Amino acid sequence: MHSLADNLVGFVQILRQLGVRVSIAETIDAVDSLTVIEQFDRDVFRAALKSTLIKNSEDQAAFDQAFNLFFVPPEAKQQQREDWDSKQQSELEQSQQAQEELVFQGRPLELPDELMDVYKRLPEQEKKRLQDFLGKTSTGHNVKESFQPVVENLLKSSLSFWQRQLSPEDLAQLAAARRQLLGHHELDHVVGSAAGLGGTGRNSLLYKNMQDIAEHEIPQVTALIKRLAHRLTTRISRRFRLTGRRKLIDIRQSIRRNTRYGGTMIALKYKTKKIHKPNIVLLCDVSASMTKYVRFTLPLLFGLSSVVKNIETFIFATDLEKVTAYFKRSDDFAQVITSLVADSAQMGQGTNLSIALTSLKADYKQLLSPSTLLFIISDANTLAPVETAGELSAISKKVKRILWLNTQPKERWGQHSAITLFSQYCAMFECYSLAHLTKILSLNLTRQP
Repeated sequence: MHSLADNLVGFVQILRQLGVRVSIAETIDAVDSLTVIEQFDRDVFRAALKSTLIKNSEDQAAFDQAFNLFFVPPEAKQQQREDWDSKQQSELEQSQQAQEELVFQGRPLELPDELMDVYKRLPEQEKKRLQDFLGKTSTGHNVKESFQPVVENLLKSSLSFWQRQLSPEDLAQLAAARRQLLGHHELDHVVGSAAGLGGTGRNSLLYKNMQDIAEHEIPQVTALIKRLAHRLTTRISRRFRLTGRRKLIDIRQSIRRNTRYGGTMIALKYKTKKIHKPNIVLLCDVSASMTKYVRFTLPLLFGLSSVVKNIETFIFATDLEKVTAYFKRSDDFAQVITSLVADSAQMGQGTNLSIALTSLKADYKQLLSPSTLLFIISDANTLAPVETAGELSAISKKVKRILWLNTQPKERWGQHSAITLFSQYCAMFECYSLAHLTKILSLNLTRQP
């Protein structure tokens, strides 16, 4: 890349890989802004790009990291490339070593890439413990090849435990290592390096897996949820006000009003577009693996009550339970969730979404209308997946849209055939952090009707 325009296009590609939404129009605006800079100055250049490409404060850290890595002198860029190549070679060697160490009776274990990355970062003592376990198990009495899936599951559990102990910075580096690159050497080293910095300047709780939020962090998370809810309600209500301003000329009323002027159109009459606020129905899985997610997602969703027509909230496990009243008693979300956990018969039970959806259709059919957005918060681990898909199909014909907020990381979806089945009847979103949830709500509640 040599010209400034080429470099700018490459920079936009980097931002997109880092999760920053940049449109073609914004890219054109950025190019045009450079024409008004009379004398090139790095700070002015940075300000021009930031003002045209960045729309919210959460993306500023990613922009700054990418800018500082990409727009550098040639000698600095060459050093970055060499460092990146060295890091990539080291990662490759570590991956090969991990594959050689994690074997059962001479065969490699089938482990997800993210857990292989966790293994590579384990202390040597813990690696040795796992290797000893595999060695003893492989040579155990009457241990056959068919025992390999059991060994793999045990190892997955151990590595998942270690994954939950990682710091936000370590998790960011793992995500950076798995990030899909652009296939352009000059851009990829910036993407990898910027992503590996892990969102410096961002609130780490916003991006943390909700199941890993510790008890001492709950007051901070509660305050964060209130800020997010306020920001969302402001954004959504602004969208409704803008919708109300979009007016069409009322031809019939305009002609009638202007007869006094001999038919000349002097005073126009307008049709006012009706504002459509959606109904929201929340279905939250409260099985054992989901209770922590519900603790944080329900308050944020219910915090939108001032800008939507109506919110009805249900929890489910083996059956459906309406819990809307809990959220109308108090603004203390922590207290509400504590009471809900104590009172509900559904908490920690097995999951059968099919029964819950059947109950929703039978007992609350008045809630399922063309203006309803149905949110399902679940990891999709449910009994009777075929029957569940049938119920989703039927309900999808009654409501405006079904949005499934899946708390499993997207890379694990391929291991669950039910997710592919359910995705035919709903929009499936990865949603294990507050950042995911906020983005999903912002995009889907500000859509045009």
